[in-house]
Amino acid sequence: MKKEKGLISILIVTYNAQNYILSTIKSCLNQSYPKFEILILDNASNDHTIQIIDSLKNPKIKLYKNRKNIGPYQGLNFLIDKAKGEYIAIQDHDDIWLPQKLEKQINYLNQNKNKNACGTRTFIFYENKQVLISDNKPEDINYVNHTSLMFRNNGYRYNLRYLLTDEHFEKIILSGNQIKIHCLKDILSLHRIRGDRHNLSRTRFVFNQKNINQYFLINKPSINSIVNLLGIFVAKYFPPSLEWFVINKIVKSKSKKISLIDFQKKYPNLI
Repeated sequence: MKKEKGLISILIVTYNAQNYILSTIKSCLNQSYPKFEILILDNASNDHTIQIIDSLKNPKIKLYKNRKNIGPYQGLNFLIDKAKGEYIAIQDHDDIWLPQKLEKQINYLNQNKNKNACGTRTFIFYENKQVLISDNKPEDINYVNHTSLMFRNNGYRYNLRYLLTDEHFEKIILSGNQIKIHCLKDILSLHRIRGDRHNLSRTRFVFNQKNINQYFLINKPSINSIVNLLGIFVAKYFPPSLEWFVINKIVKSKSKKISLIDFQKKYPNLI
């Protein structure tokens, strides 16, 4: 399929996202960069997700409906095959973008042809605590928050054999173990840590030998990779109160931390 120059294809895979999908899509529709399409695959939701999307009646939105749940990454591969854009932007069904996200990313990629992809710094929104903390990633990196990722539509696809599929996609497929992803300094995306603890990123990792081996194939053994693995363990198995205690102990002082009320004063109607 011939790609349309300057067009960004926004890809969203949904499943039972009725409490979040409206604000997620509105944050995409309200982007300052106007040339985009929104491709959504619903993975057999049994709540009101589809009805909410259909009610928007926006010509930029194309909704595909699955009769069975094929998973988020097979769903993204399906949408990649449908995408007409020169660029692809990934959005999770319960996350938020700030209005200038796409504009700043496409400007960077147009000016830096040596980069395959671009992400942004991200607010991690702890829903139970009503607090947002910036992830504080460096500019030169090979892994950004998945909901902030934009990449050139050059035939890349997710490898479903890896449990940490998005990490493998960014670090190996897009980067080839090199630093080929740029992270903008601006905080332009928001990743929600849901109060019901049903984030896919928090439930999918099972601690067995195969998955740990895969983890260290993607992440070279180091102090940072071991700490990150321990973070996955804490998020999956520890109670929220203890997890929050650990977060407050390890968050660096230079990370930006604000309350939901203060965020909503600056960005009304986003969350």
